[in-house]
Amino acid sequence: MKAITIDHERCTLCGLCIKTCVRQILQEQDGKIICTEPDRCIFCGHCKAVCPEDAPQVASYRAEEFLPVPAKENYPLPDDLLAFFRVRRSMRIYRKKQVEHKKIEQIIQAGRFAPTGGNRQHLEYVVIQNQETLAKVRDLAIKNLKKQADGIARVLADSRAQEKPAAVKDMLAERYVRTWQDMHSFYKKGIDRLFYNAPVLIVTHFAPMGGFSELVDAGLANMQMALMAEALGLGTCFNGLVAIAADNSPAIKAAMGVPKNHVIPTTFTLGYPGVRYARLVSRRRAQVKWIT
Repeated sequence: MKAITIDHERCTLCGLCIKTCVRQILQEQDGKIICTEPDRCIFCGHCKAVCPEDAPQVASYRAEEFLPVPAKENYPLPDDLLAFFRVRRSMRIYRKKQVEHKKIEQIIQAGRFAPTGGNRQHLEYVVIQNQETLAKVRDLAIKNLKKQADGIARVLADSRAQEKPAAVKDMLAERYVRTWQDMHSFYKKGIDRLFYNAPVLIVTHFAPMGGFSELVDAGLANMQMALMAEALGLGTCFNGLVAIAADNSPAIKAAMGVPKNHVIPTTFTLGYPGVRYARLVSRRRAQVKWIT
């Protein structure tokens, strides 16, 4: 991947690119700005974004994406933005209406432009609209979760019978046992308590890279996608249960087209809301320690 280059015909040597370079690999030498260590460039594009003359060139990105920043008077007002954040609720009632391809593309774009640690941009997505595939993933996941729940219940029962402490992971998972067993019971009756009959499932996945920010990156991208969905008049519901089921089931990953060595941090269902909420989200007060 080619590093940043500077168009010296445009460059006025203002030095803003040098100041904003996170790796400090842009320097002035012999009256020109040069990239001293191209291999260390993370292609964040800050140098191009800050340059008043658009002198830095990023060959690996499309030039037309470096649009001018909107005027601040066009930004949403803080109170309006906070209200928009609070509009989104987990949607579990969907209309029987397919989501347009263009809208899904806009949602993926929202995730694409989310920040990632070191600008690695390592996240990948699977969009499942095919109803047969959704049904297969649903079937595999619900049965897998039921199997896990039954196993946890047996381990906990044995521990109590022997008056021995259970493993911490089993104690933490106990809260899900009843939920997963009930989900399976509803499923046998034709009631979907996993996807709630949503017409779309979006799966985020990545190849493990040994970084510390991968899960954070996925969370940031998914929230931006969920907010874009809200702006498009769609509803979403984050679904970690599919990720839990897929974590120990190559068959589920294969059904979703995810490489078996990839991590699935979360998924979310998507569709047109079947109910309209009239009030904003409320939450417990934030636990904050101010250090001033």
